[in-house]
Amino acid sequence: MAHGLAKIQHVEALLGLEPVALFVGAPDLTVTRNAARFRQGFGYGGQLHWHPELAVLDAKPNGCGMLIAALSGPPDERQVREAARAAREAALELDGVPLRYDLGESNHFVDVCELEQVLDEGGRELPRHLLVVHSSGHEHRPGSPFGPGLYLDESEELRRRARRFETPWGSLSVLSGEEARGFHAFCVRVQEFNARRRELYARALVGEHTPICNATHQGLRAPGVFQLGAYGFARDEADRTILPLTLGPDQPVYLLRPRPGFSDAAIAKLGWRERAEREGVLAELRAADLLPHGGGYAFPALARLRGVEALGGDRRRFSLEDREGNAVTVEEIRELPFSFRGPEVLARLRELELAIPLARYRIRFVVR
Repeated sequence: MAHGLAKIQHVEALLGLEPVALFVGAPDLTVTRNAARFRQGFGYGGQLHWHPELAVLDAKPNGCGMLIAALSGPPDERQVREAARAAREAALELDGVPLRYDLGESNHFVDVCELEQVLDEGGRELPRHLLVVHSSGHEHRPGSPFGPGLYLDESEELRRRARRFETPWGSLSVLSGEEARGFHAFCVRVQEFNARRRELYARALVGEHTPICNATHQGLRAPGVFQLGAYGFARDEADRTILPLTLGPDQPVYLLRPRPGFSDAAIAKLGWRERAEREGVLAELRAADLLPHGGGYAFPALARLRGVEALGGDRRRFSLEDREGNAVTVEEIRELPFSFRGPEVLARLRELELAIPLARYRIRFVVR
């Protein structure tokens, strides 16, 4: 992430903009396993800021998010799986756009959950049965009726519009000014589309449901504010907001009520105050209303990072050390075996007082 921030600040300065790029991590901060995003110097699990007159295309927004919906009763597993097969084979459309089923790709899934324990008084009215739909969709990545396409490495029109800069830390492709504002509006429209897309698939799989939240965790929250695997929320609506924390197929699902920003006590506990004051970002840190969306990737065989070697362009070699003290060298993150973090993410949320856990749900079955 340091490489990504360095590139953004370099390009901001080249364009005559104030170099304000900043990344605030959430408790699930981790790497991305998207190879192109990783090579460009981007992590996952936090909120990325850049100048509002800029759009950083290498971050690859895709409108990924989660729908959490209340169910009137426990759905039949066999019927849900049959409905998922039918949805995968059907020619479903939304706004005239043909949909490609993605609920079995990467870490996307559908969970059917049952209430296990109420953890806070504010969770007493929560439903007994939940549906979780985690997806983004491929429909707008190479091109879109709404705009140029989301992914720089898939959209010829987006590459044509982009301004590519070579920096001391590798390349960066951006849009600026009116083009950046247009791209932001395009991303917002795709995010709204993807939210309705999740509801469409929920109806196809279980029929009647009542949405509790349908939140984006990978996309543009505002001009210059990018949710990179983290939920954002409106501070004045925090008391009425419920967001999910999903930690893996063998871990519970939690519903959380967010608490605004990093408190002074949390900033002190993290040891961030002196650095934040020195960099002039204390106000941004206090205003970073974000929550993790999952556990984040873990690499249990690894102990630490020894160093990073620049190989030219966007190539870097990472020198790691495993738990037995042996050296491990990689260029691509996908070469490494991984798992997911679990209860420690929830413990960190509690410790930093970033959210109030309302309830814990047991996953009855997972559809992929």
